[in-house]
Amino acid sequence: MKRFRYVLLGLLLVCCFFSLTLEAAPIKLEYWTIFTGPNGQTMQRLVDRFNQEYKGKIEVQMSVMPAGNFYEKIISAVVSNQAPDFCIMHVDRLAEFTSRGILLPLDEYVEALGLKGSDYAEPLWNGGIWQGKRYAIPLDTHPLVMYWNKKLFREAGLDPEKPPTDAESFIKVCKALTKDKNGDGKIDQWGTMLSVGWPNFQYWYTIFHQNGGTLFNADNSQALFNSKAGVDALQFLVDCIYVHKISPDNVQVDSEHEAFKRGELGITFNGIWMMADYLNQPNLEFGAGPVPQFGSQKAVWGGSHQFVLPKQRRVDRNRINAAIEFIKWFGDHSLDWGFGGQLPAKLSVLNSPEFRQDPYFGRIAEMADYVYFPPFFAKYGEAVGPIWDAVNAALLRKSTPKEALDRAKDLSNKILAGN
Repeated sequence: MKRFRYVLLGLLLVCCFFSLTLEAAPIKLEYWTIFTGPNGQTMQRLVDRFNQEYKGKIEVQMSVMPAGNFYEKIISAVVSNQAPDFCIMHVDRLAEFTSRGILLPLDEYVEALGLKGSDYAEPLWNGGIWQGKRYAIPLDTHPLVMYWNKKLFREAGLDPEKPPTDAESFIKVCKALTKDKNGDGKIDQWGTMLSVGWPNFQYWYTIFHQNGGTLFNADNSQALFNSKAGVDALQFLVDCIYVHKISPDNVQVDSEHEAFKRGELGITFNGIWMMADYLNQPNLEFGAGPVPQFGSQKAVWGGSHQFVLPKQRRVDRNRINAAIEFIKWFGDHSLDWGFGGQLPAKLSVLNSPEFRQDPYFGRIAEMADYVYFPPFFAKYGEAVGPIWDAVNAALLRKSTPKEALDRAKDLSNKILAGN
């Protein structure tokens, strides 16, 4: 009997030892991103900081994947049961991945760990929902931004701290900035430059939503973008070139970006991520702010990085909770991420004095409240393709805005019908 007690005591001590060992070992999480360059460095610094603060509890191991086949790798990893614990996903891929059963629904975990929609910019929080369920938690948004050259504003007699805010002031300011500087009868300096490539869809989409437009019907089976809202938005862009003559025609991709960097363009529109490039130009004095309200309401095109959890063969609640703990922590500490060229999704950071008082990002921050993500669904990418062609056709005067959008609608409807 005594020998049995010793054996039992020994077993209990062994069990306690292994229990303590397991409790002491941190949960190691695999995290996939596509961030390289300065964004990748910022992300790694924040991951390292988290690991230090959660030492002995949670350890995040970040891997940077090639962007070209990043999403294919996620699918393959889930199929082969080698998926990361969590990863980054662009909001426009969410519908595709949820419809294919790749992502884990997060509602019960998010609620248990105290993440609330009221803590995030509403459009960004809602962007993580598909068919009534939450599959993603927002990290940021990257909207279209208006940039202007302050030096050229002053030379034109304009206040460099008062950029245009609506259609009327935009046209007026751009006319003042459009100049034949050497008197040879040719324009040397343009008020703006509207590209026939990127971001032509983003110009149109922004004004389209400012006009109250809707791309597709409720079940995404019919295109609606050839409405008055769509035609008027495209007509405005065409008129900027051919009526108001504040932009040259046939502007090739990135030529407006390069002209702005050289200090030869008054106003340009591009993503918030271009901020770093402009800040690196030593002789470029510029401002950054919201896209003017050309229509009846505030709206702007934007994208978003969201955190998602790919499905695993076995549900491990501890690992899931640890991943969401990191996501929650990152949102609370995303100020540096924002200064890298994004608008943080977490309101406590977005509205912090440090961010709001920044001379560049502070003016842009308000757009997080009215950014419009397209209604992503499985055929979205194909269905909007004809719109890009329609915008180009109108900007090049190959079709009227109505003709171009009517033709695009017919093509989109064929795609939606599976023809």
